[in-house]
Amino acid sequence: MKKNIHLIFTCFIIVIIFPIDWSYAIEIEKPAIETSSTTEVIEEDVTSDSSEMPVSDSLSSQESTMEEVIENEKITDSNDINDDNSEINSKNMVKAVATQDADGFWLVDSAATLTEYLKDSQKLKFRLTNNIDLGSTGYQLKDGVIIDGANHIITYNKGASATSGFYANQANAVIEIRNTQFGNLDGSGAVGYYGFLSGGAAANMTFIFDGVDYYSTNGQMIYNINGSVIMRGQNTIDQRGTSTYSQEWAEINYVEIQSGHTSIKHSSNQTSAFIWSTSNSSANPYAGKSQIIVRENAQLDIQTNSNMTYGTLSPNYIVEKNAVFNLDKVTLATGGARNQFFASAQTQPVTFDFQENAQVDFKLPSPINLYTAKGGMTVAENADVSLDVVSGTIFSTASSSTFALNMNKAKKVSLAGTSLGTLGLNGANGVKNLSFTSNFLQKIETFSSKTSSTPTQEIFKKASDLSVQGTNFTNIQGSSNPFSASEILALKNAQKMVFSEFVDVPDQLGLFAYDASDTSISLHGSSVNNGSQATEVKFFIFSAEEEANDLRNARQIVTLRSFDDQENTALNSYYNVTVDGLNPNTVYWVQMIVVNRAGESEFSDTELFATKPQLSTLTANVTNTTAIINGELASDTGKWTDYSNGEAAAIPDQQAYFGGMYRKVTIEYSKNKDFPENETKAQVADLSGNKNQKFSTKLKGLEGEVTYYVRARVAGVYGEEVVLAMNPLTEFQTVTEIINVEVPIEMAFQTQNKDLGTLNEGNVSSAEYPVINKGNTPTKISITNLTKENTAANQLLLLDSLSGNPGKDELALQMLVNNKQEAPLFLTSELSKNPLSIGVLNVNEEKKLSLQGKYFNPTKQAVFPDYKVTFKVEKNEE
Repeated sequence: MKKNIHLIFTCFIIVIIFPIDWSYAIEIEKPAIETSSTTEVIEEDVTSDSSEMPVSDSLSSQESTMEEVIENEKITDSNDINDDNSEINSKNMVKAVATQDADGFWLVDSAATLTEYLKDSQKLKFRLTNNIDLGSTGYQLKDGVIIDGANHIITYNKGASATSGFYANQANAVIEIRNTQFGNLDGSGAVGYYGFLSGGAAANMTFIFDGVDYYSTNGQMIYNINGSVIMRGQNTIDQRGTSTYSQEWAEINYVEIQSGHTSIKHSSNQTSAFIWSTSNSSANPYAGKSQIIVRENAQLDIQTNSNMTYGTLSPNYIVEKNAVFNLDKVTLATGGARNQFFASAQTQPVTFDFQENAQVDFKLPSPINLYTAKGGMTVAENADVSLDVVSGTIFSTASSSTFALNMNKAKKVSLAGTSLGTLGLNGANGVKNLSFTSNFLQKIETFSSKTSSTPTQEIFKKASDLSVQGTNFTNIQGSSNPFSASEILALKNAQKMVFSEFVDVPDQLGLFAYDASDTSISLHGSSVNNGSQATEVKFFIFSAEEEANDLRNARQIVTLRSFDDQENTALNSYYNVTVDGLNPNTVYWVQMIVVNRAGESEFSDTELFATKPQLSTLTANVTNTTAIINGELASDTGKWTDYSNGEAAAIPDQQAYFGGMYRKVTIEYSKNKDFPENETKAQVADLSGNKNQKFSTKLKGLEGEVTYYVRARVAGVYGEEVVLAMNPLTEFQTVTEIINVEVPIEMAFQTQNKDLGTLNEGNVSSAEYPVINKGNTPTKISITNLTKENTAANQLLLLDSLSGNPGKDELALQMLVNNKQEAPLFLTSELSKNPLSIGVLNVNEEKKLSLQGKYFNPTKQAVFPDYKVTFKVEKNEE
């Protein structure tokens, strides 16, 4: 029999339950239809087997030999030198290809190539690419020649010939040799009287040596009797020997250490002098003098066993500002007359000029033998001078000498010998030959012996003028600060005197910190400066107490060098500074040191302080009468400087990692932006993050349609609380009409006639209906009740599972959300007791609702149950 078609139709009346003060716009939306090369250079050391010719040790012999050689050799600018040597060289010469460096230097790979280049008057700049041996062949250099050894070695054997090897004989010529080693490290390969560059009779030639090393056991380095030598860069000279040509270091009137550091070791038993100065030629700008000048910032170190000068010209030693001159005649001393300072009795003025900040150290086996010399030794401001004589006084003078020692604000002058009176000056009665001045007090320490470390007396003077005659010291009439009788006696019996400004390092340091902010601190320091104003005050910031007393551990160093707004005196002084760029919420330890002319104080005691918390963000997420407050405090946002390798190698802008933990955050909120106490409420926030820097809390029970202001009260690492707020203040407004939810007002479901007699018989289904959140806050939807509205509905039993009895009036009715079959919601009369959640709709989010289920009596005559389902829509407060 043909089965009848039975339909079940149900209408849902949607009742939406809202809070009493809400209003909604309910709209219907119909279901949407789905559609579908390198070059290598090999260097060789070539040594000469040339024999040495003995020559006279006297000045006249050397000069005559030089003149004879120049005359006999007939030196000309055409380079016709030594026919025999030229013939030998021409046989062995390989034609060189002339090549230049990018800077215009001609490249020299052999002595033969250099010989060819020197024939061309236009070629003046040469750079070696190999070690070369000049042998005894002559190479005349002209004005403007520069030889760059490129750190190669030149060897030669001049013997007694001034025109062998490199030589020059052109008035006013300037010749430079740089970056070259002459001779081998064992002292061989640099043989001859006349240096590796011989100056002829021509006047005013200037030889410039820049970065030159010279090693010889049978030679003299410099010969330029009518000219000058200028030393630049780093120069190392080791000229020690006993052979025939082991002579003076230089025969010259003028030596200038222009820059860098020149170190000389010189000894010989063939000569009595370190420098032989004899020229009185009117064409020589240095005629009549024997002069060594150490220019500003340069350094000269000399060790010699010889007299400093030979001859009777006027010696002149100048050490300019910040320059260093160390003279050691003791280490290599061989005794006898060579122990004297000058080889001859001095009758001409002798000048020692030690200028501002100069450092001078003379170690002498015997006194500076002045004889009748005029002149003097001047020591300028802040200079540091030490004169130490193994035996005797510092100076030895005849009674007619007017040589004077004048110290003008010197930092320190140490004078030590083995004779009473120390100085050995022997001026005429009443003639001032010892005077000193000082910026502060001058301290004169007298010692009974040069080896004693404990002074017999300390004498303090501002300035004074004295006449010294051996062991007799007499005040000059009118002296501003004369010596007492006991003080004069101490000078008379002293074998050592030390003159120094009375300045000691600062002490009695005090320090405290105040007015801490989140990234800065104000510091106040004090010190007693013991005779000298501070030149620097340093404040050291440490992040751990155990790291104090070592600047390498500091996180910041603030150095005060300008004292315009400070109270900086020679005694009680006070300093104020503000340190910025610190890390928020961090405990620090601070120390200070004070530096004056005497040096650096000890570290002060540590002072503890803590920076305050810093607020990074503070936001409010508002529902209607609740607000979720979220925020973050600054943690390790500061910078520090890495001083682990010292201040000079400091590495700035390191990211901080040593900030402290935040202890507590309380959210304060009020309807009054001034936060009056009686109108302000507070709630402790939850903390999170590795330094408790993140905080969150939910404010409930707020009034609707009200503006609230929010700030945070924070307890930082040091415990004290600070109130923090954003600028402008964080604010939020509660609202009452903020939800707009669309839900269907009617939903039909039915069985399908075509399913009768199949497995799908009685299956219930419906179309999908969208629910959309049109409001501005997340919304939670749930089904809270179902009521039967007619007789047909009352006759049906609603099941809470799909297990029903066929042929019975039973209905299993499910609500699906987004067609999720695995999570159906059974609609029964028990919903009032156990509501079913549809879920949370975020702003503009849509969920689709549909019905499915099973009617267990589908062949019965059609019934039309009517149900009312209640949906609850509420703001999501979770």
